[in-house]
Amino acid sequence: MLLTRHLFNFCGVLAALSLLGIAVLILAQIGLRFMGGQIPSADDFAAWGLSASIFLALPAALMHGDHIRVTSLRQVMPVKLGHFADVLAAGFAAFLMGWVAWAIFGYVQESWTYKDVSQGIIAVPLWIPQAPMAFGAVLFALAFAERTVRLILGLPVEIAAPQDQMRGE
Repeated sequence: MLLTRHLFNFCGVLAALSLLGIAVLILAQIGLRFMGGQIPSADDFAAWGLSASIFLALPAALMHGDHIRVTSLRQVMPVKLGHFADVLAAGFAAFLMGWVAWAIFGYVQESWTYKDVSQGIIAVPLWIPQAPMAFGAVLFALAFAERTVRLILGLPVEIAAPQDQMRGE
């Protein structure tokens, strides 16, 4: 499970680099417009970078406990029932994200099979910007599966952020 933790963190780094790439692209586009130029298909590349950053960040966010959870009902449950609800929710999320990853992978495979390309100025094979979305979805499903196993075994499921560790949380 240590390997998956490193893989999830690596995907978080890739997500951050995607956001950095979007920022560089936008700044370059602004600069070029002042000089009367532009970057062909810049909007497409920015959108693909945003999609990559979202999907690649999902596993790391789950591992660090950064996803939104509704805990009001969980707080009023007895401990054992609450634990069972956590296991059930994580297992359901793993199943659901597995199905979503399968569907997205099929979408990418279809783009590959039919050699779909983007309709922008630069014709990019669509499987290339779709691949990070599929990869992130697969790893998100894996992260939920790992969370389910950790809950069942009574192991810690989230890694505290460095600022939380300093405060002793």
